[in-house]
Amino acid sequence: MLLRFFQISILLVCFSLLTGCRLSELPVFWTATPTPTVPTRTPTVTPSPSPTPTVTMTPSASPPFTRTPSPTTTPTITRTPTITRTPTLTPTITSTPTLNPYAILLRIAEPGPMSKVISPIDFTFYVSPDFTGQTRIQLIGEDGRQLYTKVFKTFKLPDSASRVQHKIDFEIRGAAEVARLQVSTMDKYGRMQAFNSLRLLLLSVGENQLNPSLPAVERVLLRVPKKGAEIRGGALNIEGEIQPVNNEPVILELYDTVGNLLGSRLLAIAPDGQAYQPFTTIVPYKVEKTVPARLVIRQDDDRIAGLAYLYSLELQISP
Repeated sequence: MLLRFFQISILLVCFSLLTGCRLSELPVFWTATPTPTVPTRTPTVTPSPSPTPTVTMTPSASPPFTRTPSPTTTPTITRTPTITRTPTLTPTITSTPTLNPYAILLRIAEPGPMSKVISPIDFTFYVSPDFTGQTRIQLIGEDGRQLYTKVFKTFKLPDSASRVQHKIDFEIRGAAEVARLQVSTMDKYGRMQAFNSLRLLLLSVGENQLNPSLPAVERVLLRVPKKGAEIRGGALNIEGEIQPVNNEPVILELYDTVGNLLGSRLLAIAPDGQAYQPFTTIVPYKVEKTVPARLVIRQDDDRIAGLAYLYSLELQISP
């Protein structure tokens, strides 16, 4: 291969001389001479055994490393408190008297309020056993005149109210007139003990147009005093509920057996439909000895002169 390279070089020189050209003017062609690849053999290195170093532990002044043991989880025991029952003092319950609105002294069953009626009026009412006796029915015109009056005696029944039916004849001057139909009873001393009433529209001609009856409940409900209670100290405490008839004052009076007024009190209680209104008051009185008395609670009519309603209760009054 080297021989061939020399031969080519000699040929080039001769050619230059023949042509008269300078060698420096000739283009130079570089031929890459391939470099022979000599395979390189990687020597296999056999590791010689290395001596195992001997580690000599030098004692140190500090204490050797102590492995801290992992904390062991100790179960937490929660003590459930023992519940000791402490005896509770039972409060003393003061019994509040039960109010009974159905214990009606004097109830008008028919006709209903502001019914349109012609003569005669079919009148039905009931009298409580403790309030029978002399009974009076009256029909009062709007100017206060008496259109009808009837007095008779009712009798006590063992376990029920006395039912009374009566026909009331009347005459009026005009075609129609507002009137008050009322019924009352008297005790053995001649004191009024119950009174109830309602208004009607009287017609000279036509036919009856009856309205529903009033609710079958008593208007006055007393917690204190109770029937027959003995009152001392010159002051009568009264507590209860009332269903006022109208806006007229509620009058509380205390009478002895001969009709003497022992004490009185006026209350202003506005009606609220058919709802009961609570009230508390004191009626002062003065007596020299223990006497039977009657507590009266009443209201006047706000259109036709006279009573509209009356409730009463018998008591014993002492100094």
